[in-house]
Amino acid sequence: MKEGIFISYRREGGSTFAGVLYSELCEHFAAENIFKDVNTLKPGSNFKKEIEIALECSSVFLVLIDNDWVLLKNEKGNRKLFAENDFVRHEIKIALERNLEIIPVLFENGSMPLESELPKILQPLRSKQSFTIHPKSVTDDIPELIEYISSKKKYKYEENTITGSYERLWKDPTTTLKSGWKIAIDRYKKDFTYFKGFLKKHKKKLDFNNSKQLLKKDNKSLKENNKKDL
Repeated sequence: MKEGIFISYRREGGSTFAGVLYSELCEHFAAENIFKDVNTLKPGSNFKKEIEIALECSSVFLVLIDNDWVLLKNEKGNRKLFAENDFVRHEIKIALERNLEIIPVLFENGSMPLESELPKILQPLRSKQSFTIHPKSVTDDIPELIEYISSKKKYKYEENTITGSYERLWKDPTTTLKSGWKIAIDRYKKDFTYFKGFLKKHKKKLDFNNSKQLLKKDNKSLKENNKKDL
C-alpha cells in the first residue's frame, strides 16, 4: 500500500529546513515511510532508481520551495528546472504523472512559481494548494503542516500499529489481505532460500555425522550378532 511521504528539495538553500521537517515528520509517521535522499539512500545506490521506487511507494509529495527555487542554475548557466537531467524536475514530473497528493511547501519567503518560470511539463504544479511556513512562526506552522498532511493521507494510523491494521482491514479489506499474503509469501521464500543455503553450506558436515551414526549402528548390530553366536 502507498503510504509514503516524499520530500523533494534543493540542497542549495533547502537542506536545513528539509532536515528539520524530516525530523518532525518522523515524530508523527513511521520513519521508513518518509523519503529524504540523505537520510534514506545508501552509499553506492542507484540514485534515480531509488527515487522512482520511493515515489512508487508514496501517496504524499512535498516539494520545498524557497525564494531562489526557480532561479538556481546548473554549471552551463541554464535554470535547473529546464534541464531534463535535473532530479527535482524529474521528481515533480513523476509525482504529477502518478497523481500523488502534491503539497508545495513555501519557506524562506518562497512563493508559487509563475507559469513562465516553469517548463511546460511542470506547469500543472501551479494548480496545487500550497502551504506556507512563515519565518516568524516556524514552530507553529510545522505542526499545522503535519496535521494537513495527515488529512491528505488515506489512513490516519500507521500500518505497524494494531489500530492501523484494523483501520486498513476495515477500509480496504481486499488490498490489506493481499498485502498480508504477499508479506507472508516473501517471508517464506526468504526462509526457504536461507534454509537451502544452510544445507548447502553444512552438507559435508551433515553427511559426515550421518556416516558416523550409521557406522555406530552397524558396529552395535555386529556386536549383538557376535554375542548371539557365542
